[in-house]
Amino acid sequence: MLAVLVLFVLGAAWLRDWRGAESLHKGSDNEAASSASNGTTSSDYENKPSEIEIQVNERLARMSLNERISQLFIVDLDALEGEKPGESAIAGLKELQPGGVVLFRRDLPDVRQTITQNRELQHTARIPMWIGVDEEGGSVTRLSFANDGNGNMAIAASGDTALAAETANQISETLEKLEFNLNFAPVADVNNNANNPVIGLRSFGSDPTAVAAYVQSFISGMHQSGMPAVVKHFPGHGDTATDSHVGLPKLSFAEERFEQVEWVPFRAAIEAGADMVMSAHIQAPQLEPSAVRSKKDGSQITLPATLSPRILTGILRDKMNFQGAIVTDALNMKAISDHFGSAEAAVLALQAGADVLLMPPQPSAAVEGIRKAMDEGKISAERIDESVRRILRIKLKYGVIGQQRKQSIETEEAIKLAEQFLSSDQSHQLADRIASQALTPWGTKLDTYRNQAFIQRHMKVITVIGHDERSLGQVRRAIEDTATSLYKGTGKLACHGLLLSDDKLAPAVQSSDAVLFVTRDIYLQPKATSKLKAALKLALDNKKPAAVIAAGTPYDIVTLSNAPLGFAIYGAADSNVRAGASALFHDKLPQGKLPVELPERGSE
Repeated sequence: MLAVLVLFVLGAAWLRDWRGAESLHKGSDNEAASSASNGTTSSDYENKPSEIEIQVNERLARMSLNERISQLFIVDLDALEGEKPGESAIAGLKELQPGGVVLFRRDLPDVRQTITQNRELQHTARIPMWIGVDEEGGSVTRLSFANDGNGNMAIAASGDTALAAETANQISETLEKLEFNLNFAPVADVNNNANNPVIGLRSFGSDPTAVAAYVQSFISGMHQSGMPAVVKHFPGHGDTATDSHVGLPKLSFAEERFEQVEWVPFRAAIEAGADMVMSAHIQAPQLEPSAVRSKKDGSQITLPATLSPRILTGILRDKMNFQGAIVTDALNMKAISDHFGSAEAAVLALQAGADVLLMPPQPSAAVEGIRKAMDEGKISAERIDESVRRILRIKLKYGVIGQQRKQSIETEEAIKLAEQFLSSDQSHQLADRIASQALTPWGTKLDTYRNQAFIQRHMKVITVIGHDERSLGQVRRAIEDTATSLYKGTGKLACHGLLLSDDKLAPAVQSSDAVLFVTRDIYLQPKATSKLKAALKLALDNKKPAAVIAAGTPYDIVTLSNAPLGFAIYGAADSNVRAGASALFHDKLPQGKLPVELPERGSE
């Protein structure tokens, strides 16, 4: 009798859920067309489960409850080791059997160790795992041995949406060669707050419609390479002034504002077939007014979006009709971990509508928390199965389950193929092309520099001044390399680097042929801004050619709007810096356009 009841429940769940899979897997339209051509009507097709759904049902029926719960988790290796000191991460994975792992730069020293480790991790799993990474390109990358790319804001400054697809394709192919099967990208946040400390260059800009177009293009590039798209961070992290890694941000906008701005790219992403949507750890009291007591200090806080049924289920799942998997942002971030226990956060996220629980600080405790919640009747077995179905659909669609091609290649051969791919110029050529198209000029003397290079052959000494030692050094070296390449021994250019705090600043400016200032979000540093403005005035008073390279977000333009010439390069990746240095030697201005609206002067 019990077996009959179990089959009845599974059958009911299947009838309820299988149609959702149709919108998830590729080729459904082609399958329908094929059925029609064979004399099968569309209604016949709609009443038949897809091949993926049949496999989902078969696999789910074979899984124990423990396996189903564990499938909800993507864990990091440090958390596994930290929860059980003395036990290796491999032992922890074998015991826990999570749905996936996420790796970081510290875990990925080179190609050989990355592939070897990824295979070892996968071999611990009875059900093939996600092996995930944050490889957005630009400022958020995890592969120290691969090209960093440009970042989304640089791509948008180029004005060419196709470059987003090219970038996504390049990143996805790189990850595939290294045997990753999940990338937490793209960012769909609309960065319309200059003081946002965590999104910035990771965003495609401040115009929702433009961001939507680039997000859709990026998703198409991921799908072309067989990588699922994980769109983040819903309901929108672009207008926050707090980093959810260290605090709990709040957006007090009404729903109409979210509809008009933040949700435009997410709706576009869903239309483009986004496989997962990642939640944001933000308070949005106009969307979710419920208050809970913080374990940190006992204060009342608004329930964060990641733990909000109204936001994840009511809006994302029901109102926006998102059929894929909802994944939380990392549950070890302070916006969550400061206020909720590991088990509590996992239970609340699942109750809210999340399917994938990312990086709980105590994975085993989180699993036990869900088991306890089930015993207490707070979470049903059907609710667990809903999420496991969504996870299995995506794993089956992208070959994480049921495709052994990668593992059939000998490890040494896989390493060789990956090294050959990474050693090609393909990614560097793309990054250089984007960086050059992204360069955005500004300044009070643009007309002068439309036909005149800033650095001219007769110049002997250039002084480069900055407040950030790393970007200062990068630009100075790039100028020297460019001069060597262009002049080919026919001219010698001395390029001196000085920090704003250097007491030799005044004589260096006075003895230079030109002065270049390098900034990296200096608008957020009032003291440094005052010093830089004084140094710029010194250069102008001494009638020295002066220019600025803004190596961070382009909001430094507001602070230094009186500079004769400036270039926004949108990041300090090698390609961006090279493009900026090269522009100083050329007599044609680049054509990049600002992808963000600058704040009014005086509010920077």
